[in-house]
Amino acid sequence: MKFKSGYLKGFFKASPLLFILGLSASMIACDPTGEIEALVQPNPDDFTVGFTDTARVQLSTVITDSVMTGSAGRMLVGRFTDPYFGKLQAASFFRPASNNGLNFAQEAVYDSLVLSMYYDTYTYGDTTKPMNLSIHKLQSDILDKNVYFSTNSTPYDAVPLGKVKLAPRPLTSKRVVIRLSDVLGNDVFAKAKANLIPSNTEWINLVKGLLIRGAANDEGAIVGFRTDSATVNMYFHTPQVDGIRKDSVVIRNSAIYNQVLSDRTGTQIANLPVTKRISYPTSQTGNNAFIQAGTGIMTRIDLPTVRDLRRQQYIAANRAFLRITPKRLSVTDQFKAPPALYAFRVDRNNEFYLQSSGEGSGFPLPLYTLATANQRPLAVKGSYINDLLTNKQYYLLDISSYVTELLTSETGDIGSLVLRTSPFNERATPTYPGENTEFTNSFNRLVFGDQQSDDPGVKLELYFTKITP
Repeated sequence: MKFKSGYLKGFFKASPLLFILGLSASMIACDPTGEIEALVQPNPDDFTVGFTDTARVQLSTVITDSVMTGSAGRMLVGRFTDPYFGKLQAASFFRPASNNGLNFAQEAVYDSLVLSMYYDTYTYGDTTKPMNLSIHKLQSDILDKNVYFSTNSTPYDAVPLGKVKLAPRPLTSKRVVIRLSDVLGNDVFAKAKANLIPSNTEWINLVKGLLIRGAANDEGAIVGFRTDSATVNMYFHTPQVDGIRKDSVVIRNSAIYNQVLSDRTGTQIANLPVTKRISYPTSQTGNNAFIQAGTGIMTRIDLPTVRDLRRQQYIAANRAFLRITPKRLSVTDQFKAPPALYAFRVDRNNEFYLQSSGEGSGFPLPLYTLATANQRPLAVKGSYINDLLTNKQYYLLDISSYVTELLTSETGDIGSLVLRTSPFNERATPTYPGENTEFTNSFNRLVFGDQQSDDPGVKLELYFTKITP
């Protein structure tokens, strides 16, 4: 089943009064007694505005079958252990390419071969601990495959080309330089002087690609490097009559994918099914719900009792907000909350409904806000709010359109919602809509309790109008 992207657009452009009366009429028509009563225009004084936040919200955790990490805009490297999500590690496989080949004058003298990278400010974990990075030579070209996912790997030489121990400074513009093997450097330099690397084909035969990874015993952080900043630089000098002229050749990154591995042993989600078709209820995860980018974990939202309002005469829902509060002490300086949450429509098997028209045709269907006379519907987004006055942190998502549809649907079979940390990339292709998004380029995560938790973190805030007959 596919939803149209404009399914809710223009749905309620009438005045609030007409909306209330129309929805009330629909509820009367659905009276289980089958009795149809006349609706008389009420006096405005007969309207009572009510509020409730006791409706049941059913949570479950789902995981995507795979996360597409090819063509990433960020190189992720490092390891850390998350108290809720277990052991996590990331490594980058990339392909430096020489567009015009390499050629050096006969009098040129080799100096060094280095890998150069710049931070991109992203970090997750404890950056006070040192990182031990190693660079390895790939045994095959990563372009031999068309697409890469988070669990993929490419064979590589066990003996590293270079190593470095560093204290990561991801918020600086500092350049990270790792010296590579002089054996490889001299070999490449000698072949280039002999004109044996006239194009990228010969370069790839020598250096098919590189892997950068953290040491197995690292327990610090995962940091991000700019994909476009990763270069292999060859330094050399040429004797001149009046001295020595130093120079270099830069070989730029042309392709990349990130490997993301996790070990959830000993956590509340250790038994999380590996298929998105199965929703894992919070009753099986310590009454907590989980969302995490990188590993593909999302939270499914169901509202099993909202349709009970249909049995109440003269009551109409006006607005509905989903309030989500992170679990106490789960958000720290090391493990920051996602900047925002996004809601998408899914069916009973957690397959995304797809937009069938417009610019986003074929892409997963977001939940849209209700249309108004002056504003077109927008994709629902809940930003992270840190209220310094009340010392409360939360997300607030306007799901009025979903609750309205749930109440007006004859069958109630309209699917559910899932929450994730970023929208999809509609500049990519519908086949791989998650390509190069925050959900694939980070480890941002959220933990919050269900309504049975000792630290409840979810409420449906429902505003309604009751008409006194």
